[in-house]
Formats: sequence, C-alpha cells, structure tokens
Amino acid sequence: MKKVFLSVIIMMAALSVFAQQEMLTFEVKGPEKSYNQVKVVNETSVESFHCRVVVLNDDKTIKEVYGDYYLNEKGASDMNTKSGNRIKKGMSLGVQFMKNFPGKASFYVEYKDFPFFDVIVIHVTDKGAEYDE
Repeated sequence: MKKVFLSVIIMMAALSVFAQQEMLTFEVKGPEKSYNQVKVVNETSVESFHCRVVVLNDDKTIKEVYGDYYLNEKGASDMNTKSGNRIKKGMSLGVQFMKNFPGKASFYVEYKDFPFFDVIVIHVTDKGAEYDE
C-alpha cells in the first residue's frame, strides 16, 4: 500500500512539473558591455499576463529577480530599471510565467542603444510563431 501511495505522489509531482510553462532562458549577447533596462513586450495571443525576469547563476538556478512585468493587453510592454544593477554581456537571464499562464510561449531578444539607456527587449510570442534563424 505504501508503494502505491508513493508512486501516486511521485506521478502527481512529475505531471505538475511538466504541466507548467518552462522558464525561457537566454544569454545576453548584445553589442554593449552592459545594459541598464529590460523591457518585455506581449506579442502572444494571451490578452494579459504577468511575468518576471530573473538573473541566473551558471547552473541555471535563480540568482535574483530583476523585475516583475505587467502586460495588460496584446502589444503592451513594460520596462524595468533596477537601480545600480546592470546586466552584463554574457550573463544568463530567464523569463518566468505565473502558473496559470495558458499555453506555451517562446521569445526573441533585441538590443537597443539609446543615449542614456541600453535596453534588452524581450518579445514574448506564442510557441511556434517565431521565425527560423
């Protein structure tokens, strides 16, 4: 009986992990040495959602939360500047979605250079809607 109960618990835990949206991760490869803003743009079919950008350790565990983003409609964007905390070229970032995020997402990244700001722009898209490289 204990083996059956333990098997059911393990199966439920495994299914909950697979049912959640995977964290989208990437390495910062833009032309600048560092960036002081991160912008997220909603290009999905989801009307509104919340997500957060995290800075990752080398082993892909979360080092710190860079910021929370609130995207209230399709095409909406949100920007975050964490005072005094620049994101350096070569660092790894991740985008996490709330557990209730419907469907699967993908992304592409662009880098913008402005006179006072260097921005990482993360375009969140529906899975399968991205371009081939």
